[in-house]
Amino acid sequence: MSRALAVCVGNFKCLMKVWIKKVIIALFALPFFLIGLTAAVFALKQEAITQKAIDAANGQFLGKLTVENSRISVLSDFPYISIDLQGVAFYENKDKNTRPFYRAGDLYVGFNIWDILRGNYKVKSIRISEGHVDVVKYPNGDINLLLAKGIQSKKSEQEEIMEFDLAKLKINNFSISYEDLSDTMSYRIHLDNWKSSIRKRDGNFEFDLDGKLVFDLLRKGLPTFFFNKHIRLDLDLIYDLEKQILNLKPSSVMLGEALFEAKGKVDVLEEGIDLDLKLDGQKPDFNIIAAFLPDLVSQALKEYHNQGEVFFKGSVKGLIAEGHSPSMNFEFGCENAFFLRAENNRKVDDLRFYGFFTNGEEKSLKTSELRIQNFNARPDQGIFQGDLIIRNFEDPYVKVKLNADIDLGFVREFFRLDAFEGMSGQVLLSMDFDELVEIDASTADLARLKQSVQSELSLRDLNFSLKGYPYPVQEVNAYAMMQAGKITLRRLNFKIKDSDIELKGSLSDFPALFHRFSKPIDLNIEAKSKLLDLGQLLDNGNTEEKIHDLTLRFGFTAQADELFDFAYLPKGQFRIEDFHAKLENYPHTFHDFDVEVYVGEKELDVRKFKGEINDSDFLLKFKVQNYPKWFKDEREGASSIRGVFQSNKLKISDLMTYNGVDYLPESWRDEKISSLNFQGKLDLYFNDGLQSADFILEQLTGRMQMHPLKLEHFRGKVNWDKGYLSIKDFGGKMGASEFAFDLGLNMRDSVKTRNDYFHLRAAALDLDALLGFKGFEEDTNHAEAFNIFKIPFREMEFSADIKRLNYHFNWLEDIRAKARTNSNHFLHLDTLSLRVAKGSLGMKGYFNGSNPDEIYLHAALHAEKLDLDKLLFKLEHSGKDIMINDNLKGSISGNIEGRFLVYPDLTPIIDKSEAKLALTVYDGTLLNFAPFSALSDYFSDRNLNRVRFDTLSNTFELKEGALIIPRMNINSSLGFLEISGRQGLDMDMNYQIRIPWSLVTQVGARALFGGRSREEVDPDQEDAIIFRDQNRRVRFLNINMQGRPDNYRVSLGRR
Repeated sequence: MSRALAVCVGNFKCLMKVWIKKVIIALFALPFFLIGLTAAVFALKQEAITQKAIDAANGQFLGKLTVENSRISVLSDFPYISIDLQGVAFYENKDKNTRPFYRAGDLYVGFNIWDILRGNYKVKSIRISEGHVDVVKYPNGDINLLLAKGIQSKKSEQEEIMEFDLAKLKINNFSISYEDLSDTMSYRIHLDNWKSSIRKRDGNFEFDLDGKLVFDLLRKGLPTFFFNKHIRLDLDLIYDLEKQILNLKPSSVMLGEALFEAKGKVDVLEEGIDLDLKLDGQKPDFNIIAAFLPDLVSQALKEYHNQGEVFFKGSVKGLIAEGHSPSMNFEFGCENAFFLRAENNRKVDDLRFYGFFTNGEEKSLKTSELRIQNFNARPDQGIFQGDLIIRNFEDPYVKVKLNADIDLGFVREFFRLDAFEGMSGQVLLSMDFDELVEIDASTADLARLKQSVQSELSLRDLNFSLKGYPYPVQEVNAYAMMQAGKITLRRLNFKIKDSDIELKGSLSDFPALFHRFSKPIDLNIEAKSKLLDLGQLLDNGNTEEKIHDLTLRFGFTAQADELFDFAYLPKGQFRIEDFHAKLENYPHTFHDFDVEVYVGEKELDVRKFKGEINDSDFLLKFKVQNYPKWFKDEREGASSIRGVFQSNKLKISDLMTYNGVDYLPESWRDEKISSLNFQGKLDLYFNDGLQSADFILEQLTGRMQMHPLKLEHFRGKVNWDKGYLSIKDFGGKMGASEFAFDLGLNMRDSVKTRNDYFHLRAAALDLDALLGFKGFEEDTNHAEAFNIFKIPFREMEFSADIKRLNYHFNWLEDIRAKARTNSNHFLHLDTLSLRVAKGSLGMKGYFNGSNPDEIYLHAALHAEKLDLDKLLFKLEHSGKDIMINDNLKGSISGNIEGRFLVYPDLTPIIDKSEAKLALTVYDGTLLNFAPFSALSDYFSDRNLNRVRFDTLSNTFELKEGALIIPRMNINSSLGFLEISGRQGLDMDMNYQIRIPWSLVTQVGARALFGGRSREEVDPDQEDAIIFRDQNRRVRFLNINMQGRPDNYRVSLGRR
């Protein structure tokens, strides 16, 4: 029995274990089952819930709410089941044509499991991450957020979009900005790790708020002193539903590294929010002060050991509502404090001050006031004492009383000013500057203040070196004072290596400048220097210029407020007076400079820019209309410049000589221009860059001294349009020259839209006067002349129509020419015709300058009755210049075809040229012709220096520097002769001359019976021409003549 009972008990225990195990498993699985069931139910309805919420919102809102995606999140906010709304955005209008002012990467909306199972969808938790909201208040008072939601003054009767019963709120990486477009201030807050738990107890809500934020206060979009402030909040809040009061129990607020205790209450009223908050510093150190300083300053304070009795307390009390701000009052200060830089044991001791801040009667920036009183600091050497009051933070008025005697060596070491190496010297500052008296004091007090010295500053024996700059700044001494608002710099002088600088100056109204009043102010600066070595001062290795004996006065007059916030240039009148300087490499003296410039809203007017360089004087005036276009990245519209340049005497070398090099052509180096007057206008047109420009030369007159030319009546128009330069009817009178020309050039490398051309028209053109040609007395080094073929050529056509042209004393008439060039350095002379030397000349051909060291002319010329006596044409042979009319007179007609090697100045090199010359000379004379001079013994009664002939016609050949002469008959004053042979231009000759026997017999008879001697012949005697009788048979004596005129031989030859 007992055994059976034991077996039953054992079986019961086994059954109990199995049952308990199953119960435990069921209990463990039940929550997961419920969660899964809830999630399944919620998943089935989440899309409908989400869409319902979006549709309801967009039905109520004037703006547009969008969601990119949604999903169920079970564990992200457990124990709540959440809908994760991804890519939430809220736009100001239905069109979505603006940037969304609200965006969240993820918005988790959490619901209680049991509420879901009961079909009750109350929001229990919200978590927002990765987003922003930008709130903008428009000048009319509207707020974009409220406009988008369609919120009006009366309450909406529409049903709520969703019911809320929040218990938890989390915010991560979310930014909030607020901008009032009618104000200059704006705010930015960046929230992170923001957590809040919400509990309802005894009819009240209890909040625990823990989070971090970064606060930025900006003015006109730029950081203020309260910028990048890191704040940590740990707040304990109770909201009384019945009284609608939010009580702040003692909580902690960390601003930077400073800890404050905050407490008080917030009363929610119908007209706004009423604050009553108190703030007390909890850690009595300088972190409390540093927390309110700019970030760079507060970071710098961490480099010092500090200690002292520091306090801070404040209150915020009053109503926050439209048109209302709370009263803010803060007190702070310290006693028995010091700062020590441990690395060099530099210390500022006995630091004490008391300060307070209030936003004043109107509770605004305008009535705000900051006072720092009894400030005292004792550095190792010197003193620093003062008081400071600042009123009206919108336009600060300042009262400063300061007494300082500071050793700059200590300042450098204490503040570790590494940029200033080896700094030493002394600063003495005594300041009693009181702008507040202008607000508070009587007229009598103000008058007494104007007579007092308000501030004095002295620098004594200051020396320092700038890091990265090779030379020290030495012997800095200065004294400045301010009286009745006027700052006067009595002296400021210093040296940098070999350079010295001395400055003086004044500013007429410092308060007007500081407060940006609409009052005129004057700034004047005087500068002097015995030597400014620009190479040393600039330390760039590219400048070697030195300026000696510099004096300068600079000043400007302007409205104080217009020197700030200008778009491009400040409006006002700027001037330079009594400028004097000597430059070392530009060996000229600048003196008596006087400049006056006016800058207006859209015009830049250089009313006077005059001065003298050595003995040259000049006056420049010009006005730029619509000058702001010059400063814009994208220029649109028109701008114009009208100017005048005048000079009583202008020596060009004063402008064109630098570092001992005169960049003018030699013939122009001593040129002087007097009575110069230049007037013109430049119009510019912009459309996505410069589209076109027009320059109109209205007047150019003057007179040159070395080239006795007077400039008169110069006019013309220059146009640049989309890369094409054109000049129309540009010209005037220069001495005897009167000309005008047209020019067209493509200035871009892209495809040409128009052809390049140059067209010259002239009633007269005196090239000898323009180029300073003096004559052929001296041989010219032709090889060193300017070589036009070394510069790039372009595809271009040329034409000329010149009535009269003087070139090398030849007056040419009716010159008409057409030519063209190409990029291969070919110059094609298609037609050239002119009248010269009582005849006419025509030519066509081309220059081949593809090798600029060997320039060839291929030409065909036709001459008609040219008077050789009036034709001054130069050839070159073996380095010597040869005039073709030295030995030959008369009139010449004929044709020349040949290939000539020419110098850069286009002088032919005969010994390297070839040509055929089919010429006829009429009524000619041979002067000092060597072959005839050799026959002097046979013609003792004839003038062999001047041999006349009637007509000479032949086809000559020029080759290898010699003229090949086929046999020809000459009816001359010696008799009729036949002559042939070779004449070198080096005077080497080889002639065959046939003399009639009858002529020889007469010569012999004279020699036998005693005729007149050679010395009896008149050198100017012109003998009669003897013609050959073609009907009679003539017997000839053949003579061969070889050698040079000073060394020759004559022999009998064969027929």
